[in-house]
Amino acid sequence: MQTKTRTKLPKRADQADQVRMLTEAIGAERIDPALPYMPQVFNMLKQAILAIRLIPGTPLSEAAIAEVFGLSRTPVREALRELSTEGLLDIFPQAGSVVSRISVRLIEQGAFVRGALETANLMDLVTRLDSNGRARIEHIIGLQRQVLAAKDYEGFYAQDEAMHKLFFELTDRVPVWHIVNQGKQHVDRARMLISREWKESSQRAFGDHLRIVDALFAQDKVLLAAALAEHFARVKESVLAFSHISHQQFFVE
Repeated sequence: MQTKTRTKLPKRADQADQVRMLTEAIGAERIDPALPYMPQVFNMLKQAILAIRLIPGTPLSEAAIAEVFGLSRTPVREALRELSTEGLLDIFPQAGSVVSRISVRLIEQGAFVRGALETANLMDLVTRLDSNGRARIEHIIGLQRQVLAAKDYEGFYAQDEAMHKLFFELTDRVPVWHIVNQGKQHVDRARMLISREWKESSQRAFGDHLRIVDALFAQDKVLLAAALAEHFARVKESVLAFSHISHQQFFVE
């Protein structure tokens, strides 16, 4: 469970303004009436928050969300509670909810968990990787190259996530990936901000990925450990530096 980081009491926002903002953030996604409503609302809002389409400090009212999705308030209220549990939303009784600020402390903790678990997993993958796994990794590297060439930085983030998840799929440890993913949500939000303003950060990350994959394919654990340590340190340092340089109102210690 995420440790909560409180954001300032939300300002009252016109519901029509919130509806417009939410509609833009959600995009073309729609509720499937054949599936449970709460998980769909939760996932759509969560992805909008992680992608910074809903920025820290954004007020979110049950009424506006219910209007956008065409639902009653009950599944919306449950989704907001779940987002609060994950540390992505602050709920103020009688005042509404607001997207939480990005926690520097949780960034540091998430980076620690990710570095430890991913490094251990990849060291094990060195001796377990087969030709099918190599082909799947090469495919994702190709997709990363394509989205970077198109300057699609949100697309690069998605393929970055896909690659790291694949590493856990190839060792049959997807539940461990879920632990890593849960712990790095504040890192992910900061990375999305960085990718918008420091375009070179995605290129550097791609270079790191190439070195990691080369070492993995060569079954060189020494080079792999070094490449991973450099990659995770670079991500952490760039995120922490960004938090003190740009958009400081989006961060909290």
